[in-house]
Amino acid sequence: MARQRSGRPLVRFSDEPTDLNTFAEYGLRFDIEENFLDDKSGAFQVQKSEIDSADSLSRLCLVLAVATLYLVSTGVEVVASGKRRLVDTHWDRGLSYLQIGWRWLRRQLSQGAPLPHTLELDPRPDPEPARASRRAVRSPPSFNTVAAEC
Repeated sequence: MARQRSGRPLVRFSDEPTDLNTFAEYGLRFDIEENFLDDKSGAFQVQKSEIDSADSLSRLCLVLAVATLYLVSTGVEVVASGKRRLVDTHWDRGLSYLQIGWRWLRRQLSQGAPLPHTLELDPRPDPEPARASRRAVRSPPSFNTVAAEC
């Protein structure tokens, strides 16, 4: 169990020994959850597909993987070219690269402008990582680890 600065507990149950690394690893899960959010309601509306066969779902996942690659690549290109503020009005980047790419694609289509036709992902560290809102930054959570024997 950990406590946030506000005193609210953050509980993580595990059948393995836990330490602060446990919370870092658990944070990786939220990165995956964001992908599920994009797949379900953020971009692709997968839950509305009503697919009832494993083969069809597998093919849909392939299409979504390619679309995700294209949209993320587009989002990275938009940020790298300094055009992010045209589709993400946050002072700091507040949207995922997928969402930036999706908004850019819609913007280009609505204006009859050309679409990106290359895929490129920069392996270097993110030059403009997404940031929490200024309000969230003012009171970041802090954690203390507590172990309990059951």
